Amino acid sequence: MSRCLLGLGSNLGDRRAMLRRATCCVERLSGCQLLAQSRWQETVPIGGPAGQGAFLNGALLLECTISATELAGALQAIEAQLGRERAIRWDARAIDIDLLLYGSEVIDSRDLSVPHPRMSCRKFVLEPAAEIGGFMIDPISGWTLCGLLRHLQDSPRYVAVVSSERAVAEWLAERLCQELRCPRLEEIFPGTGGVGDLGGPATVEFNQWADASLRRSRWEDDKELAKRLPSCCGGLQETVSPVVSAAVPTQRGLPLREDILPDASMLRPALVIVVEPAAEEKFWKKIGTKKDKKTPPIFPVPPCSLFFESSNCQGFGPMVRLRAEDLAIVMQEAVAAIRSVWPELLISASDEQ
Repeated sequence: MSRCLLGLGSNLGDRRAMLRRATCCVERLSGCQLLAQSRWQETVPIGGPAGQGAFLNGALLLECTISATELAGALQAIEAQLGRERAIRWDARAIDIDLLLYGSEVIDSRDLSVPHPRMSCRKFVLEPAAEIGGFMIDPISGWTLCGLLRHLQDSPRYVAVVSSERAVAEWLAERLCQELRCPRLEEIFPGTGGVGDLGGPATVEFNQWADASLRRSRWEDDKELAKRLPSCCGGLQETVSPVVSAAVPTQRGLPLREDILPDASMLRPALVIVVEPAAEEKFWKKIGTKKDKKTPPIFPVPPCSLFFESSNCQGFGPMVRLRAEDLAIVMQEAVAAIRSVWPELLISASDEQ
């Protein structure tokens, strides 16, 4: 038997009644036993078309004897039975049932991804999930769900965009700063080249966190950064945007590892966005640069199957993994991930318009 965690949501019609119906359907599934149910929480919609109503979100903890694939298929059948339509990505929906965790399994196939690829950065998923399954471990990061949620709540507003190709990290970091009106860490400390002085474009070297620009003491001393610390460290302003940096692993050909993470005197990013660069020439033309054929990528391209193995990104906490095949999707996913961590950014942006 495997412990499984489901995330449920609804923002159409009688949301509470729909969630109750979905829970009853799940409870009746053959080979599944309902162990716990979270409270329903109201949240703002993230991503998708504008004008959607608020969601009610919750989580269910199950014990299952059926496989993850069988469970995912049964959940899709319940969604269809309850009127779920999949016409527009992230559109309003009567019911949404996601398989978040299936024991310690890691699945990356065309039809199913477990753990859910956006789980670790979505507060509206983690809050109800941690309420009933906070002890469960995300096999990708190696963190408990409570640990992931606590990290999002207690970390400074700092997002690291990571790619094995510097041009990709720079492109996405700049686009995010423009879209969300975020400052660049490299601009706050001009002349340092971020973490490690690279010369030319200031891009953070991902395994040199020891630079003073990311030490807690220097972060606290800088006025621009200090206001992005959580309340326990200096009074976080609710509507302040995160600071973004572009990061490149310096040990090429090696996977991301726990031993290149910062020690206790330094600050980890609240969120790491990893972008696997595409090999196609048309991709590089879209971001306005040429592919450096002399530099081998860190991850296989495509697919990045090694990166999805938990041993390659243990300890990195909240992380979003994107494949840069469609730049519009990359931007949509990255913006939605940041706003999932800090949903008030979405509210304040709406208020300004």
